[in-house]
Amino acid sequence: MYGTSKGAEFGEDEDRFLSVLRTSLALAMDRGLEENAAMLKKLIEVGQLISSSLEMDVIIEYTLQSLKEVVGAKWCVLGLRDEETGEMVLKVSLGLSKELQGKAERVPAEGTILGEVLKTAQPLIVEDLAKYDRSLHLPYFSKDIRSVAVVPVQARGKTLGTLIVYMPFPHRWEENEVGYLSIIASQVGLAIENAQLYESLQEYYMSVVKALAAALEAKDKYTQGHSLRVARWAKAVAGEMGLSDKEQEMVYIGGLLHDIGKVGVREDILLKTSGLTPAEQKVIRSHPGVGAKILEPANLPKKVVEAVLYHHEDYGGGGYPEGIAGEKIPLLARIIRVVDSYDAMKSDRPYRRAFSPKWVIEELRRCSGKQFDPAVVEAMKKVLERDESTRT
Repeated sequence: MYGTSKGAEFGEDEDRFLSVLRTSLALAMDRGLEENAAMLKKLIEVGQLISSSLEMDVIIEYTLQSLKEVVGAKWCVLGLRDEETGEMVLKVSLGLSKELQGKAERVPAEGTILGEVLKTAQPLIVEDLAKYDRSLHLPYFSKDIRSVAVVPVQARGKTLGTLIVYMPFPHRWEENEVGYLSIIASQVGLAIENAQLYESLQEYYMSVVKALAAALEAKDKYTQGHSLRVARWAKAVAGEMGLSDKEQEMVYIGGLLHDIGKVGVREDILLKTSGLTPAEQKVIRSHPGVGAKILEPANLPKKVVEAVLYHHEDYGGGGYPEGIAGEKIPLLARIIRVVDSYDAMKSDRPYRRAFSPKWVIEELRRCSGKQFDPAVVEAMKKVLERDESTRT
């Protein structure tokens, strides 16, 4: 049942939702029960998907596909308003040709049917475009389109964009069809709002985590900038190895956050310049696991968390926290293992001066197959050689 908490008043969105729902239920008594049952079934399925997923693109594409099937439309388009430019941005389209999608990726809203719906927050129906006076321009138009329905996509009284449904023939839009479109548009608005809220929470959490990482490095002048350098080298090595743009971005984030677990290590242990006791070594070795736990609430990709958790594993076995070896160690973690060691060796420490890049790369090659993945070491060598050649 659709309701609100006891004593609370219905808001504008709830009133709109109930209004179109009442209309659809009333008309169900006049029209074919099979058609309305199909509509209700799809509404329930979409509602369940929204409540169980935060993948906005998946929700919207499924919702538009359901809409297309139920009303027999040939094309469905979701356009969202760009707050800065006022343009409509094509978010999802079903049925539009690639050529038309390319032309209509961003279109002005002013002076169009879409702009009118954004302004009035009311559906706009054109049953036969051959008889339409063209007083308002219709974006995403092709000669095959004969009828169109445009409904506002709203969340908490704010119009986010428009849902557009096209027919290849003149079509008389029944009240229950428009009501169904309005409910679907409300569900799309809810999905967008949920995803945006979740994304903003993730961004806030990540900003806190990054601030913690920066504060951690600020405690020790010898490690300042280390995580950023690791992130940049790791991304370059991933690119050299042919990893996708998405994986390159993930290893970059993993590099930035690889030592975040050290926030749980006492400062006197962290900054100690002499040898560590077995107990202190145990504390230091706990930081990959602590880091992975810190990152869990951020809902980062699994590969990022694995890169943080396993970046101290040795390719030949014997590392920590689990002592796994070879390709059982996730590739992004193997990349960070190499670049982390490279940056540590070529940086000054209280007890030694920095080693030269040439010496460090030879040391990495000497330890290939033991501590480090040989393929990653070779990729690192190529990145360094290319970097050196661009400087000379």
